[in-house]
Amino acid sequence: MKVFKIIKIFLLVISLLFCLTACTYKRGIILFNTQQITRENALQNQKVFAEGQRVYYLFIAPEKMDNEFIRVQVFKMTEDAPWGGNEVVRTKDYRLMLDERYYHTNYFTLYEKGRYVMQVFSHEDFQHPLALCDFYVK
Repeated sequence: MKVFKIIKIFLLVISLLFCLTACTYKRGIILFNTQQITRENALQNQKVFAEGQRVYYLFIAPEKMDNEFIRVQVFKMTEDAPWGGNEVVRTKDYRLMLDERYYHTNYFTLYEKGRYVMQVFSHEDFQHPLALCDFYVK
């Protein structure tokens, strides 16, 4: 009888390990800055911006991207939005040139105060972002 209990406990532990472990996706990084991003200031990441100030960003992919297009989406975290506190502020698709398969850089401007989240998607998978990062407009 003890052997059966040990086998049951062993099988229970193994099944719990499979059920409780999650799949993780390789994520890239997004760096923000108030100035156009160059080699000298690329690692000077900033999280707070003024209203109407340009938000420059640098997206660095986790690995070389095979697809031609990415989608950059910015949404605002708010209590007033009807869909779970997220209000999509901006969505734009970019075509990557052959020399930009590891990164993408650009800028945008926001005129409302609040907490924002930027995410970058591959056109092959809009469910799992390649990178995700938050910042503030004060």
